[in-house]
Amino acid sequence: MSLSITLATMQDVTAIHSLTSQLGYHADQEQSRQWLHQMLHSDSHTVFVAKRDELTLGWVAVEKRLFLESGFKAEITGLVVADVERRAGIGRALVEQAKEWATVHGLTELVVRSNISREHSHLFYQRIGFHHQKTAHQYQMELPVLSF
Repeated sequence: MSLSITLATMQDVTAIHSLTSQLGYHADQEQSRQWLHQMLHSDSHTVFVAKRDELTLGWVAVEKRLFLESGFKAEITGLVVADVERRAGIGRALVEQAKEWATVHGLTELVVRSNISREHSHLFYQRIGFHHQKTAHQYQMELPVLSF
């Protein structure tokens, strides 16, 4: 019954996809498979999963990012814990694993962005030691799909 945090594998894609949908994202499973494959084969990304008794309860994705204005940082680009498992320490354990990965990769800062509508996550991040740095607007533009 103990929680384990391990590197994700392609065998985790179904569970990762299911958990991702709990955040309100609607990629299909094939897209999730392709994106996970890319992340698992990247020198700049990693994905960890939290499991108990072979049941995947959450995941965290971390990226080593280079900013021209501030250098290298680790960024949590996604974190989700199963609805029924929240407030049980799983999110904290996943963030701790992300911190360890960042430290091993020589990074001295870990950042995370959280949608303004996810008030419960703001409280979570502050509770575990993150400090609110800024509020920003995100703009998006659709680009044409090129076929080769």
